[in-house]
Amino acid sequence: MQREVFVLQNTLLIWDIDGTLIHSNGCGRRAMDRAFFQLFGIKDGFQDIEMSGRLDAWIVRDALSLHHIRGFDLDLFFDTYCKILAEEMSSINAAVSIGGINDFFQQSKAFSHVYHALGTGNIERGARIKLAPQGLNPYLPVGGFGDAALERWQIIEQAIDRSKDYYKVSFQTENIYVIGDTPLDIGCGKAIGVKTIAVATGSHDIEELRKHEPDYLFANLGSQSGFLHILEAR
Repeated sequence: MQREVFVLQNTLLIWDIDGTLIHSNGCGRRAMDRAFFQLFGIKDGFQDIEMSGRLDAWIVRDALSLHHIRGFDLDLFFDTYCKILAEEMSSINAAVSIGGINDFFQQSKAFSHVYHALGTGNIERGARIKLAPQGLNPYLPVGGFGDAALERWQIIEQAIDRSKDYYKVSFQTENIYVIGDTPLDIGCGKAIGVKTIAVATGSHDIEELRKHEPDYLFANLGSQSGFLHILEAR
């Protein structure tokens, strides 16, 4: 009898950060508000700015526009923001990894064909600061980030291109997954034709995420069996 042979396909998991990998307990918003006050003397500068699932570059541009600030260098703002963010993250329990994440990364080491990347609206420096306390940066050495005012789906394309260069492997579209906790994460995956995994660990519940029809939907990663099954050879 001929034995069935399974071929492992290179698989790329592209991760959102806030609400997916960690809960930062408002550190990012507080750091942005503090930076805005330090630079412009305006309190709660981001109070009326939507942040969930959006790129940092757009968030700051919107705040500058709202407060009629013209011609300001975004890099200077982000320099100030990152210094303050590091202070916020250094406080006790400033951020915690979401249940199951550390175990998942450990278990995924058994899958030599699985690669990880970030696909986040955070600027890269901010992303690294947020992930450092829980030791998650080594699992996610490359990615796409919100440093430039791009569309969210372009961040995912950036993550894919950089992953190919960094890991020196190719990925077929059907083996690329965007993992996030918002409808925006689902939408940007669909926009470029890759698969989507939604997790209800952020501000959107499982029924709301279901309406956006992700390829896979999990309440959380407390039990990895279903998630790990996706990575198995087919």
